[in-house]
Amino acid sequence: MANEKASFREFLTAVEPKHRAFVEKLNYKLIEQGCNLVIKEVKSGYAASYQLEKKTVMNWVFRKSGVLARIYGDNAGRYRDVIASLPADMQKKMTASRDCKRLIDPNACSSICVKGFVYTLNGDTYKKCRNDGMFFLLTNETAEQIARLVCAEVAARKSAS
Repeated sequence: MANEKASFREFLTAVEPKHRAFVEKLNYKLIEQGCNLVIKEVKSGYAASYQLEKKTVMNWVFRKSGVLARIYGDNAGRYRDVIASLPADMQKKMTASRDCKRLIDPNACSSICVKGFVYTLNGDTYKKCRNDGMFFLLTNETAEQIARLVCAEVAARKSAS
């Protein structure tokens, strides 16, 4: 069954009921902004990816702790204000995440590595791995911040193209 395409409705049933309305609202917002949704069934449930021009902007990932948003902040340096306005615990999760080896040393990671992202927060510059630099558990506290981050990334990518 792994790797079969699943519908958004099937995916939504796997999301905790208290977060379904938010996930559905964000889905419509991202589709409206030109993203394509790709949902696959995987070992841990579902993987839902939002892509803009065939490049992933965000994934919903299921773990025992709940559903997490992995945002690929390729343009994070272009929406510093959004990052600066995040709650302290989300900023701490970003700054404590692992550094991008390849941004520090171009030969340190796999040659197929896309590289992480760079942003400035409180006067410090961070070079973070794209896989966990913006990886947040969906909670009532993080929901709107996740939406602001992913929409800022989509807007930055659209203005760059």
